[in-house]
Amino acid sequence: MLSSTESIPVVATPPTTPYTAARSDRAGAPVPPSSLLAGLAAVASRTPDALAVADEHTEMTHREFDRVTRALGALLHDRLTPDDHSGRGVGAEQHGASVPVGVMVSHGVGSVAALLGLVHAGRIIVALDPFLPEARLRHVMTLAGIVDVIADETHTAQAEALVTEPGTVLPFGALLTEARAVAATDAEIPAVPGAAERGGRDALDIIFTSGSTGAPKGVVTTHRQALVDTVAERELFRLVPEDRIASVLPHGFAAGFMLVLSTLLTGASVHVVDPRRTGIDRLLAWIENARLTTLHTTPHLVRSVVAALDPADTRLHGLRMVATVGEAITGADIAALRPLLGSTASFFNWTGSSETNVYAVNEIAAGDPIPERNIPSGRIVAGKRVVLRRPDGTVADVGETGEIVCVSDALTTGYWGAPEVTAARAGVTEDGTPTWSVGDLGRFDEDGRLTLLGRADDAVKVRGYLVEPSEVEAALRTVDAVQEAAVIAVKAPPAPTRLVAYFVTRPGRRAPSPAAIRKALRDLLPDYMVPTAIVPMTVLPRNERGKVDRAKLPEAPSLAMTIGADGGAGIDEDTYDQWELAVAQIWSEVLGLPAVGPLGLPAVGLDNDFAALGGDSLSAEEMLAAVQDRLGVDLPSSALLEDPTVRTFAARTRRGAAAVPSHPDIVTLSDGADSTEEALFCVAGAGALALTYVPLTRRLGGRAVYAFQQHGLERRSVPDWSIDAMARRYVELMRVVQPRGPYTLVGHSFGGLVAIEMAAILTAAGQEVRRVVLLDTYLPEQSAEQADRVEFGELDLGQSTRRAFPGIGKALADRTAAFRKRAVTPVAQLGRHARAYGAGVFSWKGQRQFRAFFDHALVVSRRHRPTVYAGDVTLVIADGNETGAARWAPFLTGAVDEVRVHSEHSSVLREPHVADVAAALSR
Repeated sequence: MLSSTESIPVVATPPTTPYTAARSDRAGAPVPPSSLLAGLAAVASRTPDALAVADEHTEMTHREFDRVTRALGALLHDRLTPDDHSGRGVGAEQHGASVPVGVMVSHGVGSVAALLGLVHAGRIIVALDPFLPEARLRHVMTLAGIVDVIADETHTAQAEALVTEPGTVLPFGALLTEARAVAATDAEIPAVPGAAERGGRDALDIIFTSGSTGAPKGVVTTHRQALVDTVAERELFRLVPEDRIASVLPHGFAAGFMLVLSTLLTGASVHVVDPRRTGIDRLLAWIENARLTTLHTTPHLVRSVVAALDPADTRLHGLRMVATVGEAITGADIAALRPLLGSTASFFNWTGSSETNVYAVNEIAAGDPIPERNIPSGRIVAGKRVVLRRPDGTVADVGETGEIVCVSDALTTGYWGAPEVTAARAGVTEDGTPTWSVGDLGRFDEDGRLTLLGRADDAVKVRGYLVEPSEVEAALRTVDAVQEAAVIAVKAPPAPTRLVAYFVTRPGRRAPSPAAIRKALRDLLPDYMVPTAIVPMTVLPRNERGKVDRAKLPEAPSLAMTIGADGGAGIDEDTYDQWELAVAQIWSEVLGLPAVGPLGLPAVGLDNDFAALGGDSLSAEEMLAAVQDRLGVDLPSSALLEDPTVRTFAARTRRGAAAVPSHPDIVTLSDGADSTEEALFCVAGAGALALTYVPLTRRLGGRAVYAFQQHGLERRSVPDWSIDAMARRYVELMRVVQPRGPYTLVGHSFGGLVAIEMAAILTAAGQEVRRVVLLDTYLPEQSAEQADRVEFGELDLGQSTRRAFPGIGKALADRTAAFRKRAVTPVAQLGRHARAYGAGVFSWKGQRQFRAFFDHALVVSRRHRPTVYAGDVTLVIADGNETGAARWAPFLTGAVDEVRVHSEHSSVLREPHVADVAAALSR
C-alpha cells in the first residue's frame, strides 16, 4: 500500500506485451465546465423550458430549478449558523473547509433541491439517510461536526433528536415555498459571496461508509472530482438531453448524487423515487408511466425486479440501458434481466468507490454474449488511470493479480477528520498526480479490461454496500454480556454474500440468545450490516500472535438454518395463509430476522423451529405477548413446545382465536378501557381481514376500535350479495357493541362503500353519525378499470417499516399485483368470476381464499349504486386515485374534505403512511 510519501514511477510498456496494467488509462481527458454552478447555469440558459427534475408529485424545468436552488442558497446563507471558522473541528481544518450541513429530506425533488441549494450557499453537504439507526446518525453528526440540519416535515422530529445546541433544524418546506416564490419573479437572484468560486479540491460533500476502525468513515468528495465524474458518465452512458433518468440510489451513496449531477449537467431530466418506500410493483409502474430511458441501480434491486416480473411483462421495455453499481453482478443476473428489457437495451457494469468515483465501465450490448461467471469491470474511464500493484510495490503484468491504485487529479482529498487513515491510502506520482489505493484486487486481460477479484482487506460488499466486518465487531462488543466477537463474510455464489458473527459471553453472565443479539444490533447498525447467523462460542480460536484465527472458526450455519428452510424459495404466495403470515412476521421481529426472504416471501419458513432460529425462553415470552397484543390470542408457553413451527403454531393461534367469544364478522382490536374517546368502527377492504386495521389501532392511543370483515371469510357461510345487506348486518352488530351514536365509521377501499351505506341506514334511524372516513375508496363505476390495479388488503402488522426492507404483507401484495397484471386474459376473468360465486361456499388454500372474497366484492360493487349521504365525510386519497370530492359530489352532499396520502392503495393502512390517517382521524 502506498503512503503519502511514496510515489508511483512512470512505467514503460514492455515491447513484448501488447497491453499492461501501467497503460490502463484511456486516451483523452474529460473537459468539465469551469465549475459546477457555472455548468448548471449554462444548461438553464441553453434549455430553460426542458424538464430538469421530477418525482411522483412535483416537476421543475431547468430554468425554474436553477432559480429555485439559487434562491434557496441565498436563504440558507442567511439562516445557517455563521461559518466563522470557529469550532470547525479537526476535519474542517484538515480540508480547509467550512462546517458541513446535514440534509434529511425525503428522496425526491425536494432532496435534490436541498442539496443543490447548499452548493449555492457555498456549504458542504452531508445527506443523512433517515432509514439509518439513530446511533449511527449521531455518530455521523459528531464525526462531521454538523451543527445545522435541513429537514422536511416528515423528518423534523427525527432531526431535532439529533441536533444539539447551538445547532438548528431548518424547516425545508417553508424554505422551499419561499424560494419558489422568489424564483417565480423576474428579480435577479444575487449569488452568495464565495459560492461560485468554490471548485478544484474544495469539498463538495461527505459520503459516509463503513470504517475499518470500527466507526463510519467520511469520504470527502471534491468539486473537481464531481465534475470529472459527471463528464465521464455522460460519455460512457451516452447521456443526451432527451434522456429521462431514474434516480433510485440514495443521495448519501456517492454514485447516487453523482448521477443526479451528471443528468442535470447533460440537460436531461432526473426522476427521483425511493424503492424502499414504494416497493417493487409501484417502482415498475413508475418506470413505465414516467417513460424513463435509463435505470442506474444496484444488483440487489435488479434481482428484486427480476423476481417480481413475468417474462411477458413489458414495463421495462422503454429503458435503453440498465447500469448496476455497488457490488458484483453475475452472468446469471444479466441473463435473467435481458428478456425483460427491450430488444436494443444495453447493460452496464459500473465500478468505482466513494474515494475515486467511477473508474471502470463495461457495456454488454443487447446482442453481446453474456459471461458465464464474473462480469469484468471493463475499461478504465477518461480522466483516470489504474495501476495494479504486487505486494512488493511493483506493477503487475497482464493476467496477474494486483491491488488497484487509481491515479487522477480528480480524487478525494481523504477522510474527514482522519488524516492518519487518509495517509495510509493516499499517494502521489513523480509528476505530482494524486493516487489512491482502492483496497480492491484486480487483473487486466489482453484487451485492457479490468476484472475485480475481491477486497485486499477484510471489507466486503453486502447488498451493494461496502461493509467493514470490524465495524460490526465493534458494535457487537457494545452489546451487554458480549466479551469477544469476530465477524466474517461468507461467499458462496450464486447466493448473496452474508455476514456471520461469533461471540463469547462475559464470565459469570447469562449467554444472550442469538435473537437478543440480532435485535440489539438492529438498533445500532443498518439492516445490511446485521449478521444473518450468530454463533455462540466458549472461546475464539487464536494464532501464535494472539490474533483471532478466522480460518479455525467453525463452519457457518447454512442460510436455510439461519433464516428459514424455505427462505422464500420454491414456494408461492398461496403457501401461506394470513394467520401464517402474521405469525411469521411476529417471529421475524422477535428473533431479529429479516422481514422477507430473497423473493419477497417470509424469511421464516413454515416448518422452521422457533428454538432452531435462535429463540430462548425470554424471546418466547416476548413472542407470546406480541401474539396476544396483536392477534388477541392468549397462549401458554407450553403451546410453543407442542407446536414449535410457524405452520403448527399458526394453526394453534387460529384455534385460539376461534375459541374467543366473539362474532366471526366483527373483531375487537381495542376495547378502549383506558380511553375516553368515542369508539371507531372500521370496515375492511375486499378480501381483507379486520386485522388490517391493527397498525391504525396502535396509532390511536388506546381508543376503542372494532373492525368488520366479509361474512364467511374465515368461517364458512354464504356471504352477503349486496352492499346494503352487508351494511345492515354490520349495523346490527355495531349496535350490540354501542347501542346509540354518535358513531364514527371508517372504510378502506370496498369497505368505504359499505361504510357510506351504514351511515345512511343509521341516519335514517335517527342516530348521529359524526363522520365517515373513506380510505382510498373508488366509486362502483370504476371497479372494472381498477380491478387489476387495486389489490385486496394483505395483512401487514406494520412493525417492520424501520427496516430497509418492506413488510411481508407489502412484499406479497407486490407479487400478487404482478400476478394480477398478467392474469387478465378472458380465461382468467372467467375463472375469477366463478371463484367469486364460490366464495363462502368452498374453502380454498392460502391466499386463494382471500382472493375469492375479493372477487366476490368486485361483483357486488359493480351492481351497487351508492346512496346519497348528507353527513360529514373525509376522503383519504392515495397516489393514482383521481376520485376526489368532485367525482363523489352526486352522492356526498354534505361537508367533504380531502386528505392526500403519498402511498399506493394498499399501503394507506401500513406504516409509515398510516400515521397520516391517524392524524386525520384525530383532527
